[in-house]
Amino acid sequence: MSGYKTFAVAGAGTLGKFIISELLKEKAAGKIDKVVVLTRSADNSFGDAEALVVDYSSPEFLQSALKGVEVLVCTLGTTALAFQEPLAEAAKAAGVKLFIPSDFAGYPVGKSEGLYPIKNSYRDMLDRVGLPWTTFATGPFGDWIFYEPMFGYDLKNGTAEVGGTGDGLVSFTARPDIARFVAHILTTVPASELPRKIFQMEGERISVNGVITGYEKATGKKIDVTRVPMDVVHANLAKGDFKAFLQFVFETAGTTGPAEDMNVDWPDFHPMSVVESLLANKD
Repeated sequence: MSGYKTFAVAGAGTLGKFIISELLKEKAAGKIDKVVVLTRSADNSFGDAEALVVDYSSPEFLQSALKGVEVLVCTLGTTALAFQEPLAEAAKAAGVKLFIPSDFAGYPVGKSEGLYPIKNSYRDMLDRVGLPWTTFATGPFGDWIFYEPMFGYDLKNGTAEVGGTGDGLVSFTARPDIARFVAHILTTVPASELPRKIFQMEGERISVNGVITGYEKATGKKIDVTRVPMDVVHANLAKGDFKAFLQFVFETAGTTGPAEDMNVDWPDFHPMSVVESLLANKD
């Protein structure tokens, strides 16, 4: 066991709510003692977790909120990534022992497209602050992204906007599976083996075309696919368009590493396939 007993999660939305749920299961099983949730909304309920409405502009508040916390997990979304810096500084001052940056949904190390340089810069920032970190390479959230029209996919309503051929292989992992993996690693791997470690997971390695075909077969629904040429994708990517960034990744650089390196830190992981996770997602 890691020996860590107190955890905080910053961000309780798209992914954070699943990680909170898994940590609370570990708490109910007696493996950990405390789960704190840093949230910007007082309307959310997190069961047996201690919820604190956060003020990221107040170092004193953040340091107080993190007092006694050993592991801080950040699941902040794209527009909130900058909050990781004041969080890290407060965490260092509060005595937090391990920081999990919001590197989920991709493998940013050594990459220079889209959000990757930004995420790499925050890991560098943690080194400057002197705060040990662990990160998780998950690939895109397979149970969610294909139901999000803002990303070009709306399989529930029968449409998909695919960049390039759609044949590029991608490492997709469903959010419930990511949460299980993160909670398992943080509560079972010895604390001495966690700093500066990148844990690679994968629910299923499959192309966008493969997902669409599998979804059509499983549901009997025909998906109307719009194809976007890669020159258009590159042009939109140069403008900072996030949908184009996803199309680029899915076509050219979608896996988080060699297949033999996936899930090796938890051989009994057994994640869902993308289609299984889509059918299980009732949201």
